[in-house]
Amino acid sequence: MDYGLLCVVNRKKCVVNLTEAEFVEQMRKGQLIDLRKKEEFDQGHINGARNIPFAILTRNPGKLRKDLPIFLYCEKGKVSKRAALVLYGKGYEKIYQLEGGLTAWTGPLKATKK
Repeated sequence: MDYGLLCVVNRKKCVVNLTEAEFVEQMRKGQLIDLRKKEEFDQGHINGARNIPFAILTRNPGKLRKDLPIFLYCEKGKVSKRAALVLYGKGYEKIYQLEGGLTAWTGPLKATKK
């Protein structure tokens, strides 16, 4: 199934792709969410990100504020597109994703200390 086609609802895009530069410039203005599994997050994530794995987010998005933009990223961008579709369906509107996901990220990553 191509979620790219589903991600346009009533002619409105449910997610806006941002280049790395745009993402860096804007991500501090909202909620930065890493959708990967905890083990992957612990190995390295964008500084300031909260880890809410996709499966948890889709079951309980209530942890996110609707009045602040949401900046999503995953490994390659496919999961964040699916998450955006779910969030949009639950009334969230300002949703952005890192184009190409973390594999396209050239900035520093922060590992979780154990």
